[in-house]
Amino acid sequence: MAEGFDDSRSKPVVAGIDGSRSAVEAARWAAGEAGRRGLPLRLVYAYESAGRDYPTLEVTAAEVREVMRETGIRRLSVAGKTASGAVPGLDVTTEIVEGDAREVLVEESRRAALMVLGSHGLGSVGKFLLGSSGIALAAHGQCPLVVVRDGAARPGPVLVGVDGWPASAPAVRFAFQEASELGTSVTALRTWSELGPVEPGMRRLGGSRAVHDSARRALTAEVSSVAHEYPDVPFGCVVVRGRAGKVLREYGERAGLIVVGTRGRSGFAGMVLGSVSQGLAGRASCPVAVVRADTGIRNSHSKEGSRT
Repeated sequence: MAEGFDDSRSKPVVAGIDGSRSAVEAARWAAGEAGRRGLPLRLVYAYESAGRDYPTLEVTAAEVREVMRETGIRRLSVAGKTASGAVPGLDVTTEIVEGDAREVLVEESRRAALMVLGSHGLGSVGKFLLGSSGIALAAHGQCPLVVVRDGAARPGPVLVGVDGWPASAPAVRFAFQEASELGTSVTALRTWSELGPVEPGMRRLGGSRAVHDSARRALTAEVSSVAHEYPDVPFGCVVVRGRAGKVLREYGERAGLIVVGTRGRSGFAGMVLGSVSQGLAGRASCPVAVVRADTGIRNSHSKEGSRT
């Protein structure tokens, strides 16, 4: 394999489908992403089988499974037509799988360049991830996950939360890859507080201004170590004193995509995997990408890894 080559370019974009409107929007968003990357799109519907008959209802487990399967086929058909209509000529395949949706989607992530899910119409990414198949993908998925709300897709810069280095490097690299594909810029955001932990390179001596300035210098150096791989992508670094969830939500109102990691020293990790109070308290106004710290995201912007 050539140095810098990203083997995710040989894998499909996979969207998990259910009966929600946000899942149909996720299929539309995934189609656009697959089209930009030159990848096929795979739509997957998972359902759990009935383990027993229902004699009081005069329904057998086999009949229940058949109804569930037919429902899945209809939902996949709607999502498939939406995806094909969004990107004519796109290679779209569908599959219905019997099994626990969490296990099915985690397994799918092993063979996917990107997983895409709808938010089921809930008001925050935290609410979506907690108690859903999204938490399984965020915790155990083998590729980045994007959560799409109904009507959330829109143009704008890519906003990435950077809360520790090198743990945040995969999220930053993913943000630059997406910005390059979308033809937009990257804004890297770090928050700090007097009570929070001090990142390497930050000094409290000299008061708040010294902390702020050292945090900005550290963030700029970290992001620049990735940015040089994407010379076509302009970027900026922002350091804000405040709570991570609130700050990210506010800056996210102007973004086309928010990218966060699942590990780190401060609040971005807890925002995704912690309690709802640590999460996005309001609505995520654009798609949100969750990138695990151990996700193997390499530079796909080099000559060897780029499309021709």
